[in-house]
Amino acid sequence: MSERVARLVTRHDAARLRPELATRPTGLADALVELRPHTLVVGVNAVDGPALERWATAVRTDPAEAGRDRPLLLVRRGTSLAAVDLAAAARHRIEVRNTPEVNARHVARFIVDRLFDPLGHAPGAESAGAATRTDRPGVLGLVGAGNINSRVAREGVARGWHLAVHAPSLAARPATVALWAAKHRLPVDRIHVARTVEDVLDAADLISIAAPLVHDGPRISAGMIDMRHVKSFTGRRLVSVSEPHVFTDRALVDAYDRRDLEVVIDNAPRFLGPVRELLAGRIAEDGGEPRRGFTLCSVAMHSPACSNDLDQAFLAVVGRADLDDLTGNDLTGNDLTGNGPKDDRHDLADRRGDRRGTGRRAVEDPASDGSAVDKHDVVVVGGGIVGLTIALVLRLRGHPVRVLDAAPADRADPAAQGTTFAGTNGRHLSATETLPQADASRAGVLDRDPTHGGWRLRDPESLSEPERAWAGAFEQCADRPGLHAVARDLVIALNRLGLRGWEHLFALADGGDGLAAGCGLRWDARIPRIYLGPDDLAAGERLQRSAGGRVVRLSRADLVRDWPALGRSVPLPDGVREVTAAVEVDGYAVNIHDLATVLIDRLRAAGVEVRAGTRVERIETDIETDIETDIETDIDGNLDGNPDGNGNEAGHEIGNGAGSGVRLHLADGSTLRTGWAVVTVAGRDLQRLLGAAWPGAGAVAHLLGLSLTLPNPGLRRPVKVHAGDPLGVINVTLSADGARIHVSGGFGYLGTAVRAAADSGVARLRAVFEQAVAGLFPTLRRPDGSVEMLDVRVCERPATPDGLPLVEAVADHGGRVIVAAGTNAGGTVQAPAVAMLVADLLAGTPRCATLAMAGDRAGLPPIRS
Repeated sequence: MSERVARLVTRHDAARLRPELATRPTGLADALVELRPHTLVVGVNAVDGPALERWATAVRTDPAEAGRDRPLLLVRRGTSLAAVDLAAAARHRIEVRNTPEVNARHVARFIVDRLFDPLGHAPGAESAGAATRTDRPGVLGLVGAGNINSRVAREGVARGWHLAVHAPSLAARPATVALWAAKHRLPVDRIHVARTVEDVLDAADLISIAAPLVHDGPRISAGMIDMRHVKSFTGRRLVSVSEPHVFTDRALVDAYDRRDLEVVIDNAPRFLGPVRELLAGRIAEDGGEPRRGFTLCSVAMHSPACSNDLDQAFLAVVGRADLDDLTGNDLTGNDLTGNGPKDDRHDLADRRGDRRGTGRRAVEDPASDGSAVDKHDVVVVGGGIVGLTIALVLRLRGHPVRVLDAAPADRADPAAQGTTFAGTNGRHLSATETLPQADASRAGVLDRDPTHGGWRLRDPESLSEPERAWAGAFEQCADRPGLHAVARDLVIALNRLGLRGWEHLFALADGGDGLAAGCGLRWDARIPRIYLGPDDLAAGERLQRSAGGRVVRLSRADLVRDWPALGRSVPLPDGVREVTAAVEVDGYAVNIHDLATVLIDRLRAAGVEVRAGTRVERIETDIETDIETDIETDIDGNLDGNPDGNGNEAGHEIGNGAGSGVRLHLADGSTLRTGWAVVTVAGRDLQRLLGAAWPGAGAVAHLLGLSLTLPNPGLRRPVKVHAGDPLGVINVTLSADGARIHVSGGFGYLGTAVRAAADSGVARLRAVFEQAVAGLFPTLRRPDGSVEMLDVRVCERPATPDGLPLVEAVADHGGRVIVAAGTNAGGTVQAPAVAMLVADLLAGTPRCATLAMAGDRAGLPPIRS
């Protein structure tokens, strides 16, 4: 674990760090019994059956756990699970997760450097047999075709080498070779698939071994390289990052004895120890160190960049489990008033044991009269759906709250509004809404024009340095499948929690007076997702089923019956695509403007001031002040003097006086003082408020999307269409009266510039969008091919390169400024979940999930704007 994450975890009090237990299995078991955590994170250290049994027994026999039956989770920070007793884990109902592929790019770089540049990296490589950087291309042998060796293959091909590959999956099914090559951007004509390891060693000049250790079954790899393989290898260099047990003992001895052969074996010290013992006599004869050209090391996964990626991955895995523990009832904080079941809230201390070491938990059950929980006056900066939901949750938990929104109360000009009101009056909420965008299929998408399926809206020369850094980080994220996978799972968990929260809010118990009661709010349950092509349908259905909930396949006949107005084909930049079929999933389609208006009404009814037309220019914090806030003075907006029409005396400070810790400098010259500020704005506004020094500077940029309002051609229900880039997923929502449909889609990279900077690019994106919409709704086409439109809008969507939002208490502001921004167009579905995370930060009991959403996490731009 990196020092950064160690500090972060310790500061947030989210875990107990015990690195000394990595080499003490008995001590680990004793600690698990003492602390009784629900989550254990390990590295390469062994976790045996007895330790797992003692852990499970201690937790499940704890009287405090009576009736809970909560799952236990073991997270491996890395890939190999060979040191974990998986059978024992299954017996004791302990879920085991690892972080596969996260280290792949770093390990591949290590292999490439040692294979092609030994003089610069490998100790002893200056021996007589060593090659130089001028090695002529030959045959690069790969044992294993996973993410590591696929990257090595890409580098080898770029240098002019041919490939000889042995992998059981490729050898058994030759038809998959083309798919493997396409996935990793490799030329098929450079690839020879070897049926055996011996075939690779016979053909290759250089060898890379990156195969998992498997002890039994049809794909056993233990001992797969023996003495005869080493003798048959006439090449120059062999680099292995597999566990040494893929070699037989005799193969290792022979490899050592071959003075003309350069060997690098990289793995954890505990796996290299037996190799050193095996070769001890020969090493002693060579002066106590391995011979020149034979290297045993533990370097590949120890670069700072690799450590940062692994840290981010395990934080995301733990965060996902953390969110999955929560229910919609956590939203209103019933647990904080003593009215809700304890099982609804599992705080961080509950997950890991008492932080003081004197009992089971640091917070068993907060005082029911509220005396143990400080209530702070809070100003929420930003009146979009996220800010409004945060305000409502904080108010339900007893906090005095005020909302400041820069946009005017008059919604007549969409360009003057934030994301919620700038777009059309429709949003969709589902478990897989707005998953992290930067996946492998989007490599280079920021370099292509919308007419060629890309997101580029501006001349690259016009991008500022922070904007280029954001684009570079996005491209790097697209080449990190391991991090993308764990980020995707975390976003799905965030979305699922958001759905549970909305379900609770829509039916909020207060005499049954939920948000949907008595206000005419339309919220359609269940959403069909249409796919264009059988491959997309198969992949989409797999994803939806993995996300949970009820998934139902809809045939083309079902679509014709229930959505008769839909066309059969959709023209897109890569050609005309045919509507194939759909899957129907859990979720909602809502009229977002109406929902936000209902939230504003409910907040005002609860005594919360929602002030429009109030722009915050700057935030300062009295971080050295011991803040004891008087929450009675100013929370209802009863202020002396009102010359500016907003309850402010222009040029004067208002609020709670010297006791407040945060000063908000407003555009009218006045200053508002408060105990806490929650910032939900993004992009250029976030940069303006927090400056260039805070860790998340430059992390949130804007992606532009389009929204059209059309006459309803006969739809009775909402629908989603997976159209591919540059349109992404097209959402279709019905208006409250059903007379119109709101159609939104499209992606274009704006950065942090003003919207006008991308006008020409937006025009091209709009042309692609309108052409697709004309294909989707042919009855709306005019004779000239255009579509009858009632309204057209351009919406700025706050986005991070890795697809995770920022949720963080900013340390430079003493933790009194909380950022909740960059929800990647998923703000609506995620709003209740983000609100819960913010409320826990405010209460001083942060969730593990927020650690994965920190502003200085791996995957964000490497510079500060």
